[in-house]
Amino acid sequence: MVPSDIIHFLPTMDSPIKMIYGCILVLIIAYSSVIPLEYKRFADSPLGRIFGIAIVYGVIQQLGWIYGILTAMAFLLLLHGGIQVREGFGDMAEKKTTSNKWYVERILGKPEKIVTDQVVTNAPGGN
Repeated sequence: MVPSDIIHFLPTMDSPIKMIYGCILVLIIAYSSVIPLEYKRFADSPLGRIFGIAIVYGVIQQLGWIYGILTAMAFLLLLHGGIQVREGFGDMAEKKTTSNKWYVERILGKPEKIVTDQVVTNAPGGN
């Protein structure tokens, strides 16, 4: 015999298709940093954004708000999450320095005013 609580709980469960879709979305969210860059570039294009918003809207209408939030999170992570961007100028080569002197030392010679490289500080005195 099946307890009555389980009989009342079964109709409220999601269908297996929704559960599989939710699991796929959780995997996409968890592994969004390993999605190829070509897919991320397409999703960041105007056409990709229109498709993404339409898919999120359709999921909200068909499957409900919980799956809509998961879809929106996966889409936003596809757009903005885990993108490795190299900072700086892409075509600029690094310049190797030829001397170990600071710019000021090269221009003015060895500064006479700097006696030591250690600084002594005191706590501020109050009245």
